[in-house]
Amino acid sequence: MINYTLRQLQYFVAVAETGSISAAAVASHISQAAMSQAMDELERVVGSQLLVRRRARGVVLTAVGTDFLHDARQLVRHAEEVQDQIVERQTKLSGPLVIGCYSSLAAFWIPVICERFTKVNPDLQVTLVEGDGAELQERMLRGHLDAVLTHTRHLVPHVEFRRVMSGRPYVLVGGNHRLAQRKRVHLSELAEDDFVSLDIPTVRDNQLVNLRMSGLDPKIRWSSQSFEAVRGLVARGLGYTVLVQRPPVNLSYDGLPLAMLEIEGQVGESDICVAYTASARPSLRLRAFLDFCEEIGTEKENRVG
Repeated sequence: MINYTLRQLQYFVAVAETGSISAAAVASHISQAAMSQAMDELERVVGSQLLVRRRARGVVLTAVGTDFLHDARQLVRHAEEVQDQIVERQTKLSGPLVIGCYSSLAAFWIPVICERFTKVNPDLQVTLVEGDGAELQERMLRGHLDAVLTHTRHLVPHVEFRRVMSGRPYVLVGGNHRLAQRKRVHLSELAEDDFVSLDIPTVRDNQLVNLRMSGLDPKIRWSSQSFEAVRGLVARGLGYTVLVQRPPVNLSYDGLPLAMLEIEGQVGESDICVAYTASARPSLRLRAFLDFCEEIGTEKENRVG
């Protein structure tokens, strides 16, 4: 038998977060005497002192209380998730959902999310945040985001993820490049060509390292933080690049032709995935988003194929 109640755990978390019995009582809308009694009863059934009460100076947690607080928070959070899921099953998906999106994926994923996910779930308050994949995941681990759409090569420790689409790199050259009529190319054939780099942290830290491990040390001549600016430089014959995202049209913004070449041989892939916090059971809202991204990823792969 479990001798403590969920309400006692909620009160204990409130006391720990406010630092006093009286402040926790106000926040929980009960009397100070009732809050003090609840803490006394919790300590009795747990069999250990959790709080040190200091007259007129609030409370501090004991060593046992500090450990117990971590477990209590997890139990309360899980209970809230279960309650939310009961409500969601009885109604439509509702509530807040904050999704981070790696900046290079934004143009390919945000429009379809806004059209096809939010429209069919009008009671969801979906917020989309763009940025660096690793930084977004760190914010997620601090509790500010529910999930992050990113690449598997950008994953940080202590996250779970679901792969939603393959991400094999390809070479992009201008329409007048000597290799433009080819369908496939060895990276060694580009060793003397200028390289146009997508100059963002995750590319610098992952893709360039990946290319060097695959036998190509790119001669970086031009760089830009803009995906389309990189494509525009390539289209004007200023070098080649290696990308993962595959626009459906092989034209730059100013209408110049481009050619995508598959890479012969081994090259590190970076699949597209949705990362989420490992310690928390995904809510019904998040599971619906994961399923949606998997469906869209399959559609995109079939279209490319």
